[in-house]
Amino acid sequence: MDFLRTIEPAPVGAELNLALPKSRSNASLSSSASTENSPTLCEQGRDIDSADNDALVPSHSREICFQDLTPSELNVSESLGGRSLATIECLRVNRCRMDSKAFARLVDDLCSGDLSCLHTVDVSQNQLCGVEAGEALARLLDHAKAVRFLSLGWNKLSLADLRPIAMATWSSNVACLDLRANPLTAPNKRPSKKHPKHSPANETDDDGWIGSLVDRMPELTYVQLAQVEIGDKLLISLLHSLTRSDSNVQYIGLEWLGLGNRLSALRAIMGNLAVPPHALHINLSANYLGDCGVEAIATSGAKLSSLTLACNFITERGTGMLAKWLPSSGLGSLDLSDNYFGDQGVVSLLTTHSSGVPTKTPSSYYTQLTALGLTSCCLSDTSLRLITDALACQWAPLESLRILRNSRMSPSSKLLL
Repeated sequence: MDFLRTIEPAPVGAELNLALPKSRSNASLSSSASTENSPTLCEQGRDIDSADNDALVPSHSREICFQDLTPSELNVSESLGGRSLATIECLRVNRCRMDSKAFARLVDDLCSGDLSCLHTVDVSQNQLCGVEAGEALARLLDHAKAVRFLSLGWNKLSLADLRPIAMATWSSNVACLDLRANPLTAPNKRPSKKHPKHSPANETDDDGWIGSLVDRMPELTYVQLAQVEIGDKLLISLLHSLTRSDSNVQYIGLEWLGLGNRLSALRAIMGNLAVPPHALHINLSANYLGDCGVEAIATSGAKLSSLTLACNFITERGTGMLAKWLPSSGLGSLDLSDNYFGDQGVVSLLTTHSSGVPTKTPSSYYTQLTALGLTSCCLSDTSLRLITDALACQWAPLESLRILRNSRMSPSSKLLL
């Protein structure tokens, strides 16, 4: 094969990371970073939105950062140190035990000045909850219309607490929303004093407003819902709103939701993706799906551009079901890392015939995959030979192949590629 290069022998147990040429894959297939240790969306956004002005303006002059403080120590004027609010691009308040009242006071201080440059708001790892927090957040987004990255992870927010945003008459420019590890279904038991008839306790049964919440964020492209506590009905409604035909969402993180024990919800979610409006990546890592969960996905008729199924206890039976689904799935990127299905799983993935051997007829098993992740799947030299033969038969137009941490592969076998 002219597009594959010989790899120099490496010590036994060394990692093998193959990046096949042409272009970059549509999504990262790395699964080595845990959800808890991954950077917040705001940290990612800082790299994206940092302009050439970095050489002219010191980074510290564009950020307000409070970490590991008490709520009484949150003083905006003091943190500015003579700077103008109009120069601030990033606000971080992390691990400050900030409740809704403290957050409302902070927002009042911020909204007293010009926030036209503020594009990143990270208030993760606090104690925000209730309608008061939602109202304060709505005021901040209305005043700072340039906010693109909003991180609310590891608080105590229910989805109903964000209803003030849904009821707004304006639209925000938020593109990335992080709600990780929030009890989205659990409402604040204390009713709102301002809106007693619309307390969260009364809103959980009526989820028709969720579509309005998504409407208020028309530029939303990245949503992280890992580790949230959310019921099936609310999850299905939220995912339905995020994947409507007029939605621009391109990534939804659903890690650690236990969907392997909630197969009816998984079928409803995937069944709603039969005609996706655009390229969409769903991350279902660490959901204990097993082969039953894979079957629910493979028989749903879903069409996706990218799917991550890492850490889901998938066996060779599950990879066989994926193989039957791949030609009609629309997938361009698939990550099966950390599933330990071994060589037989690769055989099942590559094979459409009962003989267990890839045929030389490309049309019989061809897919459109350009990126495949097989990191830590207990693969040996046998799998490497099968993959090489399949590529030679144009099984898929792969541009990126990740087979890291498969220590059963010998250094000499890597010469096959």
